[in-house]
Amino acid sequence: MFRPLILLFLFSTFGLNAANTLNFSVDLTALENDKLSVTLEPPAFTDEDVTYSLPRMVPGTYKIYDFGRFVEDFKAYDIKGNELMVEHPNTCDWKIFKAQTLSKITYKVNDTWDADTTNFVFEPAGTNFQKDTNIVLNNHTLFGYFKGKTNTPYSIKVKKPSGFYGATSLKATSPDKQTDIFTAPKYNDLVDAPIMYCKPDTSILHIGGAEILFSVYSPKHKVNSKFLSQEIKTILEAAKDYLGGKLPIEKYAFIIYLFDGLSGSGSAGALEHSYSSMYYMGEGDSISISQGVKDVAAHEFYHIITPLNIHSEEIGNFDYANPKMSRHLWLYEGVTEYTAHYVQLRQKLRTEKEFMDEMHDKIRTSRHYFNDTLSFTEMSLGCLDKYENQYQNVYEKGALIGFCLDVKLRELSEGKKGLQDIVNTLAAKYPKDKSFKDESLIPEIVSLTYPAIDTFFQNYITGIKPLPLETVFDKIGYKYQTKTFSTNFSFGSLRMIRNPKNNRLIVLDTDDMDDFGKMLGFQMGDQLISINGKKLTADNFKQIKVAWFKNVKEGDNFKVKIVRANSNGYARRKTLKTKAVKVQLVREDVLDKLTEPSASQTQLLNSWMNGL
Repeated sequence: MFRPLILLFLFSTFGLNAANTLNFSVDLTALENDKLSVTLEPPAFTDEDVTYSLPRMVPGTYKIYDFGRFVEDFKAYDIKGNELMVEHPNTCDWKIFKAQTLSKITYKVNDTWDADTTNFVFEPAGTNFQKDTNIVLNNHTLFGYFKGKTNTPYSIKVKKPSGFYGATSLKATSPDKQTDIFTAPKYNDLVDAPIMYCKPDTSILHIGGAEILFSVYSPKHKVNSKFLSQEIKTILEAAKDYLGGKLPIEKYAFIIYLFDGLSGSGSAGALEHSYSSMYYMGEGDSISISQGVKDVAAHEFYHIITPLNIHSEEIGNFDYANPKMSRHLWLYEGVTEYTAHYVQLRQKLRTEKEFMDEMHDKIRTSRHYFNDTLSFTEMSLGCLDKYENQYQNVYEKGALIGFCLDVKLRELSEGKKGLQDIVNTLAAKYPKDKSFKDESLIPEIVSLTYPAIDTFFQNYITGIKPLPLETVFDKIGYKYQTKTFSTNFSFGSLRMIRNPKNNRLIVLDTDDMDDFGKMLGFQMGDQLISINGKKLTADNFKQIKVAWFKNVKEGDNFKVKIVRANSNGYARRKTLKTKAVKVQLVREDVLDKLTEPSASQTQLLNSWMNGL
């Protein structure tokens, strides 16, 4: 909270009234060469010079994108229309001199989805300018802030094409049919709310006291908002029941862009926000994309709890120019990913076997591809640079951390308390506008639980020991073991991963690839599109694999369509071919349910699965 003296100073120079609002305007009908012109009428300054900035990074991306690189033709004017002197010291800053006379700023912004760049912006965090068809505005790519003044209110005036609707969680007014005006009390709130303009295909659900908007753009009209809203409804109902019968929000927007063909990033997925989520996924037919959308939606929607509610000061006071990372990605992404799957198990949307198969996949990926003896908190702090190649493990080992903690808490409390109970307590103490100190979270969780939880954190989260998966699974009647040998057909013994924000399988490395994989010629980074003509997704991979193993004979044709990036980073389709042969296999990380579990194992399993 500001002290009164500081408040007085703020209101006298840059206060929270209409005269001190940053007034932006854009005309979506006047796009030229995939560029959008932006005009800003700033409030009056008393400073000799001011610096206008666009973010280097925004929350949820965990990657520095330097959004200022998409800006060009930046100019500042005084009240008489004369250009002011502007310096551009780095990619994301513009220093404006004689700021007391500043009346207007103009610049143009390039479409990131069509950018020819090596540091490609993942589409849900970027912009799409398809004139008269679809326009996606992630506000951090378009609108900046004056250094030191991110708490200033914003007004965005948008002239839109005829018949277009702007889907967003921002507050909006429409003075006429061609104009929308969006407002946000500060920059964080503006960045937190993407907008998608297109001809409307929307549906609304009312669940758990919240109004949920679904806005869908499907270029070939294969999928509509009514279908997707009903598919995601089951996830929202499950989340509502899991959270005690009421959602902790009043409104939420699912903004869903479905693309046809290949994506520029070679990927697909979504980006979470406090009251919305932005999706970029392959169009496909309704049935084929259903489970993928539900899995992604489950993950993104649960972010309304953390880190968009429960978060440290590094996130609550996000530094857009020099972002500082929190050590708690195990909570923000790991527990969120675990909960996205656990909620579906708990509410009977997925079977016990399906859930365990998911955990099994995460074990294999985490232990075989990532550094399993790296401190998870240290990795979190260094995920932008030193440990960038380990970040993906937040969705693998991070989810397993959530699973182990949940089972451990059920065991220690004799079934009375689970991980969600701790999260609920933290959410009550740390609402959206209150941050915890990064170093205080683990001691606080320990104070809410048991000394043994402190040992767990010291060993497996802040420490470097691999998770005690054998012990944890044994407690609920499962046996986990490593290394068995056999000779059989294979798909290449590849290490593949599915980003929870991506429904496509990607080859992570080929270090342990068997002879069959070498015959095919898989490479790291290959994205699997189809096998023997059957479209492949992360959800149907097991089904396709089982069917193939059931019918395959030596010498049968085997074709895999992939997407592979060339030396310039551009993705191209390719077909790999060979004949089916038997090879020697080393199967690791075997997980099986015990046929005769003990009474205590059965009791803890039921307690964990059902919250009893």
